[in-house]
Amino acid sequence: MAKRIFDILLTLILLPFLIPVVLVFAIILTVELQSFPFIVQERGITLKKFRFKIIKLRTIKENKNIKRYYIASVFYKPQYIDDVPKFAGWLRRTGLDELPQIYNILKGEMSFVGPRPLMISDLTLLKTYDWKYYKIRASFDSKPGITGLWQIFCNREEGAKNLIALEKIYDEMKSVSYDLKILLYTVPVVLTANNADSIFSSTSFPFLQKSFVSSSTDLEITFAKSNKKITDSLDDYQISLPGNWWTTDESVEIANRKKNRFELLLVKPSTQKTA
Repeated sequence: MAKRIFDILLTLILLPFLIPVVLVFAIILTVELQSFPFIVQERGITLKKFRFKIIKLRTIKENKNIKRYYIASVFYKPQYIDDVPKFAGWLRRTGLDELPQIYNILKGEMSFVGPRPLMISDLTLLKTYDWKYYKIRASFDSKPGITGLWQIFCNREEGAKNLIALEKIYDEMKSVSYDLKILLYTVPVVLTANNADSIFSSTSFPFLQKSFVSSSTDLEITFAKSNKKITDSLDDYQISLPGNWWTTDESVEIANRKKNRFELLLVKPSTQKTA
């Protein structure tokens, strides 16, 4: 309830400033793309969970000749780069093309902070090629968010494992104060146009570099298994976040003095993929 109240209050504060900004962006995109500047996309956490339609600023020119979907396209889509003009590209690098989703926040379909809702085509690919991680995502209780741990600290080259690790940490830790801290980390991403966009960049947020932070949280992520019959291993995974406040003593098991072990989820027998 507190998180929902926070979302509504922040939306009401920002709306008078965001509406004229979005309208200006829309006018520029109409000229640049020669098409209607808004699009509606169906997205979700999974194909069944938190599925809804978002409003988004259009940033890609229509190109019927492009091959839209292939395996790597869930996290990195360089095939679109020639169809993104200059201003639209800047919007993607800042993440400001997502501003119209404040409407979805008002409707209660989204939050400012939460797991990123993925396109239905991407969720289909995730379910097909990263099925076990897809099942872990289905356990999330958090509403989708415009920003979040994965949105600002992702490394797209590490794929579904990176996505699930960061989103599960948030799902365990979410609170109004946690959201405020993530929003503060989002500001420099926008101001410096360092959004790890799927078309222009597959690298992680630059604040992860040691030169940007005085301390960091090193986590050893464990995707625990509860059934020996599962043959596809969900390996341990290392991740580092800037600062030292991302977890609590209750959320991690101290493995040694330097590492925290974070057990994300048991892959239960009932989640095994059947033929």
